[in-house]
Amino acid sequence: MFSCSGSGSKGKPSPAWDGQKRNVVLISIDSLRRDHLGLYGHKPRYSGGIPVSPNLDELGANGVVFEDAWTTTSWTLPSHMALMTGLSDRQHGVETDKFQLDPLRATLAQRFQESGWSTAGYFSGPYLDPRYGFGRGFDDYRSGMLSQEAFVQRIATENDKRAAAGLEPMEPRLIQQLRDRMSHWDITSPRINQLGQEFLDQQQADGDKPFFLFLHYFDAHYDHIPDEAEEGLDKKFDPGYTGPFDGRNWYFDERVMQFEKPYQRLISGRDLEHVKALYDAEIHWVDRHIGEIITKLKAKGLYENTVIMVVSDHGDEFFDHGSIGHRSTLLAEQCRIPMVLSVPGITPKGKRIPQLSRIYDVAPTLLDYAGANGIDEAEGSSVREMVEGYSSPRTAFQRLFSGGHRRGSGLNVRDGWRSSRFSVLRQHRGDFDRETETELFTTPMQIRSLGSTYFVFDRKEDPKELRPLSPKDPRFQQAIDAFCKDFRAAEQASAKLPRSEHSVLTGMKFSAEEQAALDALGYTSMGEESGGKVDIMAKVLAPLAEPCD
Repeated sequence: MFSCSGSGSKGKPSPAWDGQKRNVVLISIDSLRRDHLGLYGHKPRYSGGIPVSPNLDELGANGVVFEDAWTTTSWTLPSHMALMTGLSDRQHGVETDKFQLDPLRATLAQRFQESGWSTAGYFSGPYLDPRYGFGRGFDDYRSGMLSQEAFVQRIATENDKRAAAGLEPMEPRLIQQLRDRMSHWDITSPRINQLGQEFLDQQQADGDKPFFLFLHYFDAHYDHIPDEAEEGLDKKFDPGYTGPFDGRNWYFDERVMQFEKPYQRLISGRDLEHVKALYDAEIHWVDRHIGEIITKLKAKGLYENTVIMVVSDHGDEFFDHGSIGHRSTLLAEQCRIPMVLSVPGITPKGKRIPQLSRIYDVAPTLLDYAGANGIDEAEGSSVREMVEGYSSPRTAFQRLFSGGHRRGSGLNVRDGWRSSRFSVLRQHRGDFDRETETELFTTPMQIRSLGSTYFVFDRKEDPKELRPLSPKDPRFQQAIDAFCKDFRAAEQASAKLPRSEHSVLTGMKFSAEEQAALDALGYTSMGEESGGKVDIMAKVLAPLAEPCD
């Protein structure tokens, strides 16, 4: 047996290391459902046999595909922090956009940099901004989003419209929301590839210094507008469609669903299938750009000595459980993710790994296969033991702290746990009369259909998590007992982690890009919260209700 990099000593590679330092390319595809990739069996309904993801399918055929990989939450910021730290969300602590990573935590890029790797990261969504701590350890970390100049011009144009209507200029928080919304319309994969290929051009196949390259692709994220990326791409996977939906404003389109209680679907089945085809087209677009990176590695003679890992941060719902999008639940369509690993000459070709794996296993895995220093405190561990055919069972945690995902729904606080057999999910109420952080979210909600505080699913019989077990079913208590044991062990481990003061953990209110735009437009008093209200989400650092009291 071997010790994975996550449990090795700082400054030493894993004992499994074979003596060869390898390059690493880590690719994250935002909002990608595993069941929309060919390597997981997806066959688009109307495409006439055109595959959605030929390059990723080929990578999987030449590498290892993980059949049961799970992320930590259903939105970008916490899941990517888990990816970069080897820690679940409870441990790394960046569960809302009010926080930045504790300086006492180590990142994947820092470990590579300390171990002598050149490091670069290029991102295309606002929640990967360096203000959250993602830039630590990167020699070069840059955005591929819309340029600063275009952003400033867009704000100026909006303010001119408001002035003409007799309205005040946009408030800073509204500008921040606009930046996030603009990322849904932007087409970023070409910019990410330009940055990534420029970095690869600087690397030498026979050089002494290996590299770590992180690429984040956002174009599969809604809005689903593949025609903005390439003319005709919107028809590639549904050429015969003549209906009214074009994927624009998808998450807010009132033709899709009733967004106030009682929530209900309005879109027809055929129109929904067309939107899924638009989603496939965007995945196809991203897949093409990943193929270009792989081709570049091969052309430069780098491929054979490069570890490639591809994951998504979360999935997306298309009425699997009555709604759309993500950051709303912790159910399978939002939290079960694709994971593909290729280490030429090391990993077997075409192997499928049925055992459960986690997004927080990625950092230890990459450090392990590359021969770099480990992250001592990593909660995840290298998947090499799975690849080599011997492994202990793993379980996965999920958590969600979010504002209401639908109008009038209030704060959305949940946690979850998966084993190879069961899923256990809870939803919580906030007690906003309490003063301390540890008392904010301590009351699990009763699930009326079960008369219980839990949803429990048997994943073998119900992999889509549609039929919760009755509390009278003996499997129900078996799952709860296992969850409780893991929960308490995780809380004990969390209590041992040294942590900085709360004031250190709360990050900048605006990114450098947003602040530069505000400065350019003459905004002032950026440090104040509107209305002087206490920001509840800036106080979340607490454990959730203790299970099985």
